[in-house]
Amino acid sequence: MLAFPAVCASWPAPTAPRVRVAGAGLPPTLMLNSVHDPATPIEAARSAHRALRGSRLVRATGNGDHGQYPGPDPCVRSTVESCLLAGAVPTGDLTCPSPEAG
Repeated sequence: MLAFPAVCASWPAPTAPRVRVAGAGLPPTLMLNSVHDPATPIEAARSAHRALRGSRLVRATGNGDHGQYPGPDPCVRSTVESCLLAGAVPTGDLTCPSPEAG
């Protein structure tokens, strides 16, 4: 997996302008990340969450790594579907424990 980005590192292209993401003017944004995701480590999700004012971070602690929705975790499923179907986001950040732990 690490070999693919290495190809782009030497690609002859101009440097892209740096974009500052702040989330100003966005409606509440739901962010979902597994604490075990190798593609987007939880530290990167927390960084993006801090950059997007008004976002809510849902941390999935069980049920594998990448691709939490749709999946068997009722906490993740109900939170995401409430957002998608009714525009409802949690009032704060949320941790969805492993379904086996409950």
